[in-house]
Amino acid sequence: MGCRPEQTVLHQTLTAHWAGFMERAQEQGGLPRFVEKEVEEYLRCGILRYGLLAVVCSRCGFERLVAFSCKRRGFCPSCVGRRMNDAALHLVERVLPSVPIRQWVLSLPYRLRYVLGYDRALCTAVLGAWHSALSHCYRLRAKHSLDLRSANQAMTGAVSFVQRFDSAIRLNVHVHTLGLDGVYVRDERTGELARAPPPPVGSAQLTLRLSRPFAR
Repeated sequence: MGCRPEQTVLHQTLTAHWAGFMERAQEQGGLPRFVEKEVEEYLRCGILRYGLLAVVCSRCGFERLVAFSCKRRGFCPSCVGRRMNDAALHLVERVLPSVPIRQWVLSLPYRLRYVLGYDRALCTAVLGAWHSALSHCYRLRAKHSLDLRSANQAMTGAVSFVQRFDSAIRLNVHVHTLGLDGVYVRDERTGELARAPPPPVGSAQLTLRLSRPFAR
């Protein structure tokens, strides 16, 4: 029978009220273009009249029409679910080694959250500063505990995902990070990498330094 997104409560609600909501929003200055595109693409996702492929089994001849998907990362239940599963499988099978992983959550001041929701370049800068601070914390602790000549001898790794909203669907940019809970040190004799766990980090407070101000 296939997926019928137009029969869901979310799709029907947006179809019935989106046009009127947009008219009122335009009177107040309008919505960001990325918000409009997210909703418009979702309303076309999985609908056959907006594009499809006819998939035929070469053995039995069974044929099925498959509608194009929006492939968005906002709130489309179908596409977001597929992306989450694909990303998780990729991380487990090809990226993250079989070592302890620690989850970190970067929460930001409200003023900065709002700015990051519209400034992609600044969001990238904050994410870079966050990764640098987290890596430096691990390396510095490892240097002292392992008696290394330099903190740069300790290597770390992390993967981050930027989330734009909270459980109440409010604009709330924050970061979820999966970090290797330890450091890797290269053996000077063999050249091989060995994992060395640093002292417990706990709820360490990390300081982020940005290359430009964020105040608007």
